[in-house]
Amino acid sequence: MSSSNVRLAVSVQAHGFAEKPWEGHLATGLLTEPGVVLVPASTDGIAEATEGIDLLVLPLPLGAGGRIERLVAERVTFCLVPGGEGARFALIRMANDSRHRPNVGEFTESELEEALKRHPGDLWAALAYLGAIEPGARDAVTPDLLRQVPAIEAAQREPEFEEPEDGLVPGGPCDVLPTCRKGTA
Repeated sequence: MSSSNVRLAVSVQAHGFAEKPWEGHLATGLLTEPGVVLVPASTDGIAEATEGIDLLVLPLPLGAGGRIERLVAERVTFCLVPGGEGARFALIRMANDSRHRPNVGEFTESELEEALKRHPGDLWAALAYLGAIEPGARDAVTPDLLRQVPAIEAAQREPEFEEPEDGLVPGGPCDVLPTCRKGTA
């Protein structure tokens, strides 16, 4: 299961759909490492996204579980699912790491091989069978969910402003400036 209490979903997006992410959705993915997304069922749209790929890391429920991240794909590797008769999965390496914790639990090679024998060509089902992903992860990204993203992203971009009541920082600037060392040289 996920290593945190926040459920995550990743929408693999064709670049250029920030205002209408439901139109840019190519596939649903899973955060396997802070900088890697697994797409258990790769679509042709991923290979055809020549303008670039964005990854929307969506903490669920939206607006309550953390910040939505819009990250950029740096490298996409396509692989065949063993015993999947041509079914492919993709690993997408991101240009920057996600701040969220990966949401795919650990399993062994032999456990995965057995699960893929039970569910030929269906990496989603194999991962669910192993308990490595949460139930319903495959269907977590929906058009309705993606329609909520622009408003939530806009709200999350609004900074919180702080100002001490008397206008002074307690102890002076060195209490808040990370490059200032207190004391003398």
